[in-house]
Amino acid sequence: MGELYFNGTALAAGKKVKFNGSDMANVYLNGTKIWTYYIPALTGFTSSGTYQINGAETSIQYKASGGGGGGGKNLCKNCTPIHGGTGGSTTLSFQKADGTVVHTITAAGGSGGSMGGGSPSGSFKEFSVPSGWSTSIWTSTVSDGGVGGFGEQNCPGGNAGTAGGTASGTYTIPTSGDIPTKIVITIGGGGYGGLCGEGNFSGPGIAGAASILGVL
Repeated sequence: MGELYFNGTALAAGKKVKFNGSDMANVYLNGTKIWTYYIPALTGFTSSGTYQINGAETSIQYKASGGGGGGGKNLCKNCTPIHGGTGGSTTLSFQKADGTVVHTITAAGGSGGSMGGGSPSGSFKEFSVPSGWSTSIWTSTVSDGGVGGFGEQNCPGGNAGTAGGTASGTYTIPTSGDIPTKIVITIGGGGYGGLCGEGNFSGPGIAGAASILGVL
């Protein structure tokens, strides 16, 4: 797509172009589209997906959290696994159209809880939403560590898994060389719990999330 100029300055995609008083979504020259109106919107991911980078975007603001670790089992329960599993990492892979990776951002998963020695109530580790992350995707339950197996007399409960880690910042899109056209988002899953079929079992961690906002 080409560019539209006014008084020698290229119009940003977020500017409005009017024709006979009406806002235009697209501008054509000799049948060829040369400009499209575009305003970035916050895009949230609770499952893996792809964000297509608009050619008008100059940078990307991102937030990501890994999956929470699973809880460990009650000390006396005779089953495996005994410890909770590690939560999966959430990755943002900035890629060219042919799949070549230009840049990668990672939010680590939480650690699995160990068997025994934990809270007799089997409490879980809640993900602490960082300041400035208060949008619907982050105020919901994401990245929590799994509950530890409930304790009983002389049998300490399992430790809860830890909540997923975080990554946030701004990625500046290069203007030459290896220029990414998309972000492939892989959401980290929650770690497995140290389960027992006979009751008092621990719980798995909760999957992570990511949000993307383009900047013109």
